[in-house]
Amino acid sequence: MRQVLFDSDVLIDVLAQRQPFVTASAQALNRATQPKVQGFVSGHAVTNIFYILRRQVGSETARELVSRLLQHLQVASITDEVIRAGLQSSITDFEDAVTSEAANAAGAEVIVTRDTPDFAASVIPVVLPEEFLAMPLE
Repeated sequence: MRQVLFDSDVLIDVLAQRQPFVTASAQALNRATQPKVQGFVSGHAVTNIFYILRRQVGSETARELVSRLLQHLQVASITDEVIRAGLQSSITDFEDAVTSEAANAAGAEVIVTRDTPDFAASVIPVVLPEEFLAMPLE
């Protein structure tokens, strides 16, 4: 089973229907509904996603969207160890560093993001949604 962590930008593309990214991001996320893929989202991304959505669609709708998202994704824990590793990471953006460390702790094989340059020093390989779609699932 392929273990995949979806970065918040890809998830917001889908939930907020952001053009022109929504199609590829939705197709990539849809793979997490298949038996050969276990999808993850980092714990801190869930709160950030809710905050962004709440400002656009209101609290109730944001809760519904996040709840639907979590029907298909597991939450990668943000632990003391993950935060400390993020602080020591060579990734300059702290949020991205924590995302990478959460993916590592969850056993993810790849991070799907549109922000690949900021993850250049990630311990987990990063791919664009389109690249993830081209990857074999086995």
